[in-house]
Amino acid sequence: MREPVPGVFMLERTWGSNIYVSAGERPVIIDAGFPLDERRILKFLNGSAPRMLVATHYHIDHVGPMSRLKRRFGSAVAAHVCDAPVMEGTRPYEVYKLDLLRTAYYKALAPLYRYEHVGVDVKLEEGEVIDALGGLEVVHLPGHTDGSVALYQRERGILFTGDTIRNERGVLEGPPPQFSPGLEESFDGIRRKVLALDFDVLLPGHGEPLTRGARGAVEAMMRGYGRLD
Repeated sequence: MREPVPGVFMLERTWGSNIYVSAGERPVIIDAGFPLDERRILKFLNGSAPRMLVATHYHIDHVGPMSRLKRRFGSAVAAHVCDAPVMEGTRPYEVYKLDLLRTAYYKALAPLYRYEHVGVDVKLEEGEVIDALGGLEVVHLPGHTDGSVALYQRERGILFTGDTIRNERGVLEGPPPQFSPGLEESFDGIRRKVLALDFDVLLPGHGEPLTRGARGAVEAMMRGYGRLD
């Protein structure tokens, strides 16, 4: 566990996504990793009950233990209104076309990564503000999933980006193409919405946080992709 910026803890060595937890007696968890990450979350919480579990999108490596955490603590679950039906089981989980090796890997480990549906108590929309860390503004960035979001703390210039912007292997990237049906839509959202924000810190769903110069790094990424005029 470390604190990339004051008041935001990041659980390390998770099986799935990065897991961020706000400081305080009733913390807010942003993404929750794979189901196997539940034990790590409980160890960090040490009995504290999170008041809200926020999903940047519905994929299992971000919402894995949310149903069990909700049952255990009575926490509210929040996700964008477009992703809520998948999390609740009223719309199918999207099936992706993968290479044979990756398909075999996921099938072999399926019992460990079984998706558990969970009721979404707070259905987020563009511009809505979550009461955590001084206010987290919802930025809707569809493409990776219909309801992918970033969360923006305006006063401190912090942006949680889920899978829309990743920093795996120390290289800023957009969402993974093999899991992003609307890849062009994602990049359009980064260009129009993310680069319109004033932020210095980027806390991605995968990879290392950027604690300074984040907006400039995102702009450089987009120029490198040839996606800026």
